[in-house]
Amino acid sequence: MILDMLPILSGSLQQIDFEFSFRPSEDSLLATVYADVDFAEPIIVTGYVKNMAGYMVLSADVRVSYSTLCARCIEPVSNVLEISFEKDIASSEDVSSENDDYIIIEDKKLDLLPSVEEEIMLEMPSRTLCKEDCLGLCHKCGKNLNEGDCDCDKKEVDPRLAILKTLLQ
Repeated sequence: MILDMLPILSGSLQQIDFEFSFRPSEDSLLATVYADVDFAEPIIVTGYVKNMAGYMVLSADVRVSYSTLCARCIEPVSNVLEISFEKDIASSEDVSSENDDYIIIEDKKLDLLPSVEEEIMLEMPSRTLCKEDCLGLCHKCGKNLNEGDCDCDKKEVDPRLAILKTLLQ
């Protein structure tokens, strides 16, 4: 989403409101980092850019609906992530483009998508669980332990100490 900043830069407006939605494209950074996540619904972004007597600030609310697999039991999980953030805005004449503290206005236009994707990547959980106390899968037979116990032998001898077991016989 490209936002025309000319009304704020010229002083004719103090605030520009925006609302847009998008789906991460297959070649986007968001889709690459979260290849195992399905963004089935569009990501919804609402907010505004406001001139605050000399500096500008971006304020946005993001709603991300996604589905993925539980990190322990591999069952499908759907979740909604709601993010609110603020970022300072500067023009390319005022600040170096390498400064990560600001969103840079280039050619009187502001690209909102990189900042939104960055905030989503910072807030997305590193792993998703179907429930907080998920028991996962049995490491021997692969049964989902949330559905009940399996018949596998729970007593496992360290192979390095197996020779000591022969002394007891």
